[in-house]
Amino acid sequence: MNRTQRWFALAGAAAMVLAAQVGAQLAGAAPAAAVTGIEKVTSPLSAIDSQPTHTARAECPAGKWVTGGGGWAFSVGAADSAKVTLVQLRPEHRTDGTRDSFVVTGSETTASMTGDWWVQAYAICASPSGLSGYSLVTTLNSATSSPVEVEAQADCGSRRAIGGGARIVNPGRDVALQVARASGSGNIFRAAAHEDADGYAGNWTVNAYAVCVNQPAGYQVVTTPSAQSDSESEKIAFAQCPAGKRVHGAGAAISDTAPGGVSLQVVYPSNALDEVEAFAVENTPVSQDWDFIVAQAICAT
Repeated sequence: MNRTQRWFALAGAAAMVLAAQVGAQLAGAAPAAAVTGIEKVTSPLSAIDSQPTHTARAECPAGKWVTGGGGWAFSVGAADSAKVTLVQLRPEHRTDGTRDSFVVTGSETTASMTGDWWVQAYAICASPSGLSGYSLVTTLNSATSSPVEVEAQADCGSRRAIGGGARIVNPGRDVALQVARASGSGNIFRAAAHEDADGYAGNWTVNAYAVCVNQPAGYQVVTTPSAQSDSESEKIAFAQCPAGKRVHGAGAAISDTAPGGVSLQVVYPSNALDEVEAFAVENTPVSQDWDFIVAQAICAT
């Protein structure tokens, strides 16, 4: 079975748990007006070759602000399908007159990989007029000597994260992204990464990013687990916005019980902005169960 067939086989299994999705509808403060002009922008593919890292940038149309986004790391050869990982999913809000964007970086997880691969970035963009209280909150951590795992969070305070991201600083080939998602209430955006089973001697850390706004109309964080929750080598999950709402930000996470060598490869907001897909793999074989993964859709009307 090739990678595309495996993807759709997993997709069929994950569709069975859509009814189990968890939505956190916020109450309290009066919501802002509905976000307007929401759209998804897809970047060109990065270079398709065997370089250790690839980066792609999806740029918002002139005059629009980034609310969130996602990315995809893909190896061309089936034999290399588990050997690439996401290491950066970063919203970029510009105040210098250039365009907002969503930046995605992927990395090989082994020096023995020789096959071609690529990454693609997806930006979700909207008109500023509907984004009351907008700002990009960034938590930058200082690199530590050699941690096994690092977590970070960007805090919106009384506002809500309409999207966000995560970035590993100096990942080498030995650190992979495992968490880039909002909290259930949406007040923070979390990031986490883990060294592989062999460890990493280099200095590295994780930064977290939150696109914060005053609570928009219909704000809801929908988080849905995968059907797979044991020791599968690949897991996929789908989070779907309720009818009448659209995806404004995307996220994904692997269970915090997962060991190193397990990573996110795909955080994909659908073209219709009604759903988010998440895909994770064992970069190296892992004997223990690593529980479920989740996809997350940050939804609003």
